[in-house]
Amino acid sequence: MTGRAAAEERIEDFAHGRVPRAVRERQLLDLAESLFAERGYAGASMEELARRAGVTKPVVYELFGSKDGVFSACVDRSVERLAAEIATAVRAETDPEARLRAGGLAFMRFAAGNRVAWDLMSMGGRFAEQARAVRSSQAELIRELMAELADPGADPLELEVAAHAVNTAYEGVAHWMWEHPEVPIERVADWIADLLTPGLRRFT
Repeated sequence: MTGRAAAEERIEDFAHGRVPRAVRERQLLDLAESLFAERGYAGASMEELARRAGVTKPVVYELFGSKDGVFSACVDRSVERLAAEIATAVRAETDPEARLRAGGLAFMRFAAGNRVAWDLMSMGGRFAEQARAVRSSQAELIRELMAELADPGADPLELEVAAHAVNTAYEGVAHWMWEHPEVPIERVADWIADLLTPGLRRFT
């Protein structure tokens, strides 16, 4: 069975003790994301995760090694989904300003409902390296998307710096957004796009 096929299977499709590893991992990560969102990293326990999954705690540790391992896997999966959603939204547009707005809105909508990856950014310590990797991968995605419409003569180093600046702007505003749920996400996304657009016109 391929990984894709396994991912489409449900726990209920298998007898107790016969659940494939990929299916069990997906179930645990689904539940862990909800648990971390509800209680934060410090408040989430592997006992509670195992209880919700209907497995023993050793099963969780066998698959992920530790609570840190579960959290890191949740972050990696969230980042992959976010990158796919941003790329899809941006590439559906042809105008540079429309692409910025579409990508920014996709980012803000995802961030509004998926705090796990962004919580990582403020934790530091043993997660500092993963946080750096997440920021780097996001900036590289933004650079790649910007380069698709950039003038052939654009300085690649300046483009890279701009991509990091854009990523930092959206990450920072995501944290502000959680403190101000009364402000519509679309409005926040428009504010950022209006701020960034003049500076990014130089690349097109």
